Amino acid sequence: MIRGLLFAASVALVSVASTARADDDLWRSQLEVGMFDVFHKANSESFDLQLRPGWRLWDFGVMAGGMVTTKGALMGYGGFTFDFPVTDNFFIVADASAGYYSRGDDKVLSFGSTAEFRTGVGVAYQFDNDWRLGADIHHISNAGLDKKNPGVEIAALTLSIPLFGKPEPAAEYTAAAAAPPPAPAPATALNYLVFFNFNKSDLTADAQAIIKSAADNAAKAGPTKLTVTGHTDTVGSDSYNMRLSMRRAVSVQKELVHDGVPAGEIAIFAKGKRELLVPTADGVKEPQNRRVQIVFE
Repeated sequence: MIRGLLFAASVALVSVASTARADDDLWRSQLEVGMFDVFHKANSESFDLQLRPGWRLWDFGVMAGGMVTTKGALMGYGGFTFDFPVTDNFFIVADASAGYYSRGDDKVLSFGSTAEFRTGVGVAYQFDNDWRLGADIHHISNAGLDKKNPGVEIAALTLSIPLFGKPEPAAEYTAAAAAPPPAPAPATALNYLVFFNFNKSDLTADAQAIIKSAADNAAKAGPTKLTVTGHTDTVGSDSYNMRLSMRRAVSVQKELVHDGVPAGEIAIFAKGKRELLVPTADGVKEPQNRRVQIVFE
């Protein structure tokens, strides 16, 4: 078991060492309770506990976990996850991993090797408090590494619990020292709009270019104050969209700081689906409402 868990952790860390980036997604733990060998004897139950870091590359993430069955089989594994948002709350979830399997008194999955591969797909519903409840099915096999490849399927219920990384409540960032006398307003644009893809808070190339322009003009103007306000469209609950709009505002604030604007000159706010740029009914995907507004004061 210890070897399996060490192997799982190594796979997860190596898989993201060169490509993963910090994002605004939550770190999660996930509990899975299932029926082992569900399409055959199904005479044991399985229990999985996973750690799913908040590192994201598009909709892909990483995870490491361990499984035990009521007949003493053990598996430690690590690999990739994929979360595809169908709506604001429903997700299609998938994962693929490799790990170490010890059968105990359970099903033999390989005859000359302890290496096994685990793949799965399922659905999950995300509540407003970011907990997820779902169901999935997994297949474990040696993928032809051995002479025989018995394989096993597991049908499971899943509970995903947020650990940390949750966006902070709306807050204003101000300079610790006394503000210098206000500088004259810049002669160039005083108002910038940064747009986002549906249910996303990561910055597109166009968004980064707009933020760079705002940062350049802030540098020309000298010490000034910027307000950064996040907005969403009307799809989803009020509470979810408040958090999403804050994540968008934080993404823009971080990019402004990266481009040279002092953090103390930036105040960030979240409006959720209030103050729409394009008025719509509730539940409408309107691209122009998925925005962050940067204003020079």
